[in-house]
Amino acid sequence: MRSKILKVKNVARLTIAGEALTSRSIGMPGMGLIYGPTGAGKTTAITWYINQCNGVYVRAWAVWSPSAMLEAISSELNLPKMRSLASMAAAIVAKLEETGRPLFIDEADYVIEQQRMVETLRDLHDMSAVPVILIGMEGIHRKIQARKQVSGRLAEWVEFTPCDLDDARLLADGLCEVIVDDDLLAALHKSTHGLARNMTVGLSRIEARGKKNGKARMSLADWPKGEPFFVGPEVG
Repeated sequence: MRSKILKVKNVARLTIAGEALTSRSIGMPGMGLIYGPTGAGKTTAITWYINQCNGVYVRAWAVWSPSAMLEAISSELNLPKMRSLASMAAAIVAKLEETGRPLFIDEADYVIEQQRMVETLRDLHDMSAVPVILIGMEGIHRKIQARKQVSGRLAEWVEFTPCDLDDARLLADGLCEVIVDDDLLAALHKSTHGLARNMTVGLSRIEARGKKNGKARMSLADWPKGEPFFVGPEVG
């Protein structure tokens, strides 16, 4: 399998939203939300995009407090330890303002649950003016709508949805080192419900079987009837 990021529709929407946030006019809100079900490809796409824009990435924990959040961001920015939360927040704002690096908060569902963390994050956004992008699970958008401190500042919403057949073809052609015929690809897409993670696993298994059997092209007839694409025993 080739290792590359392909511009499926989710990745394209993420790129457009990121560019809109970084190039927004002065005074315009600069927060974004990326959300979707597990397996939709968020992690891979976001990791790639963070590297592209030199973003600051932190992952929220269930045990986080405002102090823990600030400490995590401070550590990622390589700032020295501060004695007070106010000093830490001021140093973070100054560093973000100086570098212009966007801030990404993964597992943001934990942050949204706590009022003080929401307010702290809002302060970082307002004072630094850098984009602040929240990353969460399916359904976080409904929780955020109840948090006016954040929802009013959200300028870009990107929902990661299952891949369609065009995306599936893009993945097969870009990642798989054997040709995958339309009938086999359609069966894989149906079996995985279009979830990018499972589709990638399935394509790797198709490729492995094709190479083992000396086939440069795989069709549905070449795949054993009833053989799972992404669960169960290894292709053998």
